[in-house]
Amino acid sequence: MHTASLRSQLLKRLLWPILIILLLGAVLAYLFALNAATEAYDLGLLDNALDLSKQVKAGKGELALELPLAARQMLQANNEDRVNYAAWNESGQLFSGTPELLKLVTHDTDENYFFRDLVLNGEEIRAVVIHEKVAGNNFYIAVSQTTHGRNRLKDRTFASILLPEALIALASITVIFFGVRQGLSPVELLRDEIISRSPDDLRPIEETHAPIELAPIIHGINDLLEKLAASFTSHKRFIADAAHQLRTPLASLSSQIEVGLQNPSADTASLLQQLLGTARRTTHLANQLLSLARLEHTEQSMFKLTPIGLREVCLETSADFVTQAARKGVELDFNLEPVQAQGNAFLLRELLANLLDNAVRNTPAGGEVKVGLHTEAHGVLLTVEDNGQGVPEAELGKLGTPFHSLASSPAGGCGLGLSIVLEIARLHNAKILFGHGANKRGLRVTIEFPCTTTAVS
Repeated sequence: MHTASLRSQLLKRLLWPILIILLLGAVLAYLFALNAATEAYDLGLLDNALDLSKQVKAGKGELALELPLAARQMLQANNEDRVNYAAWNESGQLFSGTPELLKLVTHDTDENYFFRDLVLNGEEIRAVVIHEKVAGNNFYIAVSQTTHGRNRLKDRTFASILLPEALIALASITVIFFGVRQGLSPVELLRDEIISRSPDDLRPIEETHAPIELAPIIHGINDLLEKLAASFTSHKRFIADAAHQLRTPLASLSSQIEVGLQNPSADTASLLQQLLGTARRTTHLANQLLSLARLEHTEQSMFKLTPIGLREVCLETSADFVTQAARKGVELDFNLEPVQAQGNAFLLRELLANLLDNAVRNTPAGGEVKVGLHTEAHGVLLTVEDNGQGVPEAELGKLGTPFHSLASSPAGGCGLGLSIVLEIARLHNAKILFGHGANKRGLRVTIEFPCTTTAVS
């Protein structure tokens, strides 16, 4: 199932907020403009009412509104709206103007004027009522106006705001669209560069001109390419070494078989014995090659680590070498503490088997191989020590290199045992140390497991 593209996600997260903001801005601008227009119209109504109030006169106990014809015409001079007025005393008696406006009932208020919206004769009107006094007589004046012009101003205001807002929205969408496209161009260039490469091209990707946001990704890809290059190089070297190592015993095997076929005499038994030895060495080499190839391409996450008793693993594995050591006259000595560690029993048995095989092979008759297991503050130490010829100081750092053998090493080995030990130790997060044995004789291999261990009673 494909997820949404990064471009579509960016556009959604940018366009919708921008559109909402622009819409809210248009609404607020319209409301502000509408409020300004309303206040302007209301101010005109109030000015008209105040002008009319100045024309009210009191005489013989009655109020009268003396409005000249020119003033009356000026008041009603409006091309869009109809203007009416009314004047009445505090008793509600109309003394000038339109009787319909008397429905604007006055009420007690601290304000000298107020505005009302109402419907007269089927038309919406806006009116203002003011309270004034002349010669001790209270009176009210109302001025009303239809809302046609006011509504037309609203429409014009809305149209004048809507057009710029639409243009701004269009410009914003265009800028965002091309901005996102341009901003994602480095990602597309990176994709094109990776896709265009051949499987053998493991050169690092240029990081110098990459955006800061892409730098960690490119750095991670370069780290992966570097590991792949190292892995491929190691794999090619391994194949080349394996081919070289297998070529010699197989050639020898073929030669011995040819000799046996040409001279089927009393030497047949000796030739068959040589064939058997060669076949065993070839089988041992093939098994070691398969083990190392499998371990080199294994990560810790590919198998489960469980609590196991290291003492039991050592005893079970060592039992297979008791006969081999006795046949050669080598003594096996064990000093094992009962401890547990997180590990894989099968791999640990293979690790110890390779160490014991290497120690017994390199220990002369009458020699001794010691296997130790004990705990320390920083972890559990597994040691395998022999008192054979040992390893020169300059060669200690080369131990564990595939197919590396010392000139003094006995025949039968293939130089892969310690490589397998190193790989198994890596998979268990264990440290490995090669050193000299007691009295600078022999080889001592120490494996330090992490301190996630407990003693077993």
